[in-house]
Amino acid sequence: MSKPERKTISIELIKPHRHAGRDYKPGAVLRLAEDKAEWLKAEGVAKDAPAAVDPPAAKPAASSKNKE
Repeated sequence: MSKPERKTISIELIKPHRHAGRDYKPGAVLRLAEDKAEWLKAEGVAKDAPAAVDPPAAKPAASSKNKE
């Protein structure tokens, strides 16, 4: 029997945070299990991460035609 997949969410740290011996600075965006992310938000260490912004679609390069 396989484990159910845990939902993950992105959060942004608003205070320094240490986890498993690694330091994270404010502004770092982490993707965590929902329960852990909610705990950090409740402790005032993190907030919801801003929605990811897709980069604008690349425009094809203008073709250069030789003018004679």
